[in-house]
Amino acid sequence: MITLLAATLFASSIIEWNDPNAQEITIQAIVRLPKLGARDQAKLQVLARTIPKQTEDYARREMLMITGGAWVQCELTSEVLRISESVPANNLKGGLSLMDSFLRRATLYQEALDASAEQVDIKDYWSQALDPRVLPPVKMQRDDALALYHRIFRPSTVTIAVGGRLTPGEATEIWEKRMESWVPEPLPKERHDDSEPQVRTTNGSGITTIRYVAPAIPSGDPALSTEMLALFALGSGKGSSLFRIAREKHGWSYRQEAILVPTLEGWQLELLVASNPAEGAATKAESIKTELLEDVKAWTADDLNRALGMASAVLDRSIPFSPLYVLGDRPIGASLEDQTFWAGYWEMKTGKKWSPIALLESMNHVTLDDLKDRATTFLNGVKVTVLPGN
Repeated sequence: MITLLAATLFASSIIEWNDPNAQEITIQAIVRLPKLGARDQAKLQVLARTIPKQTEDYARREMLMITGGAWVQCELTSEVLRISESVPANNLKGGLSLMDSFLRRATLYQEALDASAEQVDIKDYWSQALDPRVLPPVKMQRDDALALYHRIFRPSTVTIAVGGRLTPGEATEIWEKRMESWVPEPLPKERHDDSEPQVRTTNGSGITTIRYVAPAIPSGDPALSTEMLALFALGSGKGSSLFRIAREKHGWSYRQEAILVPTLEGWQLELLVASNPAEGAATKAESIKTELLEDVKAWTADDLNRALGMASAVLDRSIPFSPLYVLGDRPIGASLEDQTFWAGYWEMKTGKKWSPIALLESMNHVTLDDLKDRATTFLNGVKVTVLPGN
C-alpha cells in the first residue's frame, strides 16, 4: 500500500508520496491560478510552453542530464499550472534544484516566447466538448511575460509533490532549505483583464457532443463523497445508467462518461456523451436526461454496490473509467507522476491528505436513498449544452 507523508512549509507546501515499488522519482509543481481574463489565459498558455525550455541555471542539455533524458512537461488547466519532471532515483537533490529553477528563474527569452506563441494545439472532439473556450491569439513581449510569471509563481501559490521510493523527510528538508532564499518579486502592477473567451457553438471534429453540467459545489463540501459516488453510479463503467441508456438501449453514443471537473471555487459534476450524427441531438439530449431520472428511481442495492465497486477500483487500484478530470482533457492515471500529482492536488484543494481508504470508507456510509436523492438533484439541476459536429 502506498503511504502518504506530509509537511507544511511557511512559504510553499510540500508533500512526499512514498511508493516502495517506484524505480524513479517524480517531482510535481502545482501552481494555483487566480481568476484570469481570456487574454491573460492565452498569455499563460504561451508561458507554460516556454518555461521548460531554459532557466538561468540550466540549458536544455543540462536539464536532460538531470532527468536522465526525460522531457519536462508543463500543462495548463483552468485552475492550476502543472510542471512535471522525473529523475533517476539517486538524483532527488538535482531534481529539486531543477524544479526550483523553473519556478523562480525561467529565462523566457523573446525567441522562445515567439516560438511558443506560434504553436497550435489540435483538440479532438472530447477536448473541445470539455473546454469549449477559444482563446485569442497573443504575442508576448518579454517584459510582459516576466510580469505575468512573477505574478503567478509565488511561494504562497505553489505546492510541491515528490513521489517515489523515498527516505521520509529527505525531500522536505532539501526543499525547505531552498525555500529559505525565495523572496518573491514585488507584485507587478496588475492590468485588469476582464475579457471573455469566445465559446464554440459547434464541435469542429465532426462528432456531436452533449454535455450535462450541474452547479458547482465547494471544495470542502461535506457531501463530496456522496456526490462522487453518484457520478460513479450514473456514468462510470458498462453497468452505469448512462451506458445502458445512451449506448445499449438507443445506440446513440460510443463514448459516455461521468466527470468531476475542478473550478476555481470548488468542483463541478458533469456527464458527457459523444454522439453521431448531429441531427436530432437536442431531442436525444432531453430524452437521455428524462430516462436517466426514471432509471435512478429504479436503482436497487445492486446499483449502489456496483458504484462502490467502481469507486474502489478507480480510487484504490487506478483502473480506467475514472471521473477525476483534473488534468483538463484526461482523468488522473495510474502512473507515478499522476498519482503523485493527485496527492498534492487533493491536499491543495481540500486541505486534507489524500487517502483513498478514508474516502471509500465515507462512501460506504452512503445509503441507497442518499444516492438516489443526490443523483436526482444533480440531473434536475444540469444545464444541457449540445455542440453539433460539423
